[in-house]
Amino acid sequence: MQIYDFGRLHGNKVRISERIGRPLGLVDGSQVFSTLFKYDHEGKASYEIVLSTIGPENYREICNLTFYLVDVPGACAQAAKFLGERNIDILNSVSLSMISDVCMVWKMMVDLSYYGDSSGLREEFDALKKQKSSVLSKIDSMVIEGSKISERYTKGIIAPGSSVRARAVKKTQKAPSVIREGEFEIPAEFLQALEGVGDGSPVIMVADQDSWVMSISPLKSGVDLVQFDFIIPDKPGAIYEIASSMAAHDINLLSVKTKVLVYYETMSLSAVADISGYQGGDLETLRAKTEAHISKLKGKFQLVGFKRIEL
Repeated sequence: MQIYDFGRLHGNKVRISERIGRPLGLVDGSQVFSTLFKYDHEGKASYEIVLSTIGPENYREICNLTFYLVDVPGACAQAAKFLGERNIDILNSVSLSMISDVCMVWKMMVDLSYYGDSSGLREEFDALKKQKSSVLSKIDSMVIEGSKISERYTKGIIAPGSSVRARAVKKTQKAPSVIREGEFEIPAEFLQALEGVGDGSPVIMVADQDSWVMSISPLKSGVDLVQFDFIIPDKPGAIYEIASSMAAHDINLLSVKTKVLVYYETMSLSAVADISGYQGGDLETLRAKTEAHISKLKGKFQLVGFKRIEL
């Protein structure tokens, strides 16, 4: 799951809110490793700083592991013992009872540096389950796969076949930064490489809980953010009606979230957009025009929230 927030540079620092920092362990006192990427596409360039509390020296041995446990006392202890006896270090993790008294899920990032590889662990686990070993009596199953953190440190966020070019401008710092008073201090060499970015520059921060990393990217200096909240029909083409209307007025969508409210009837749509390119009047005029537009659409379209996001 991804959580995002907006802010500005204060000198060479960026404030990380607890809402997006705490799930990743990016809180006061935590160490932070970082890499700076530059992205190029059709003559346009932008940057991204990737942050994580996980160091770069061993990310090739880090995996994402999920235990499906019986929801009984001692289940988590048994899973932790199984890994501990094999010198496997549990790093970031989160567990939750999914069905009370029946099953729970424990998702974690683990370091296999002193064990071996994931295929060996998979084989050992399967053999013990086949033997019906008591050491796994409270563990129903295990899923393990390579962590995406290695790709985020080395390749950026480009999808295979993309026309966007990405390269690491500054590789990960050997000496980590430390979060102090909720702020991440951008390394001096990163700031020197960030063209057009300095004190007061707006940024977007995205926490990727699946990869346990945070991304910090600069926004345009004149960005003007507005959040729109709609109720729309739950039918094909409804989202297009909103998105195409904004595109026609040079309003750029930065985030779109939808949730079904009544299946096949209504859903919510929340969008954060940059309206700096909009030439149709002030904020209230934009709201009035948006309401007028959706009132002409077929089905239940309603603007239920409209506010500027102050940076």
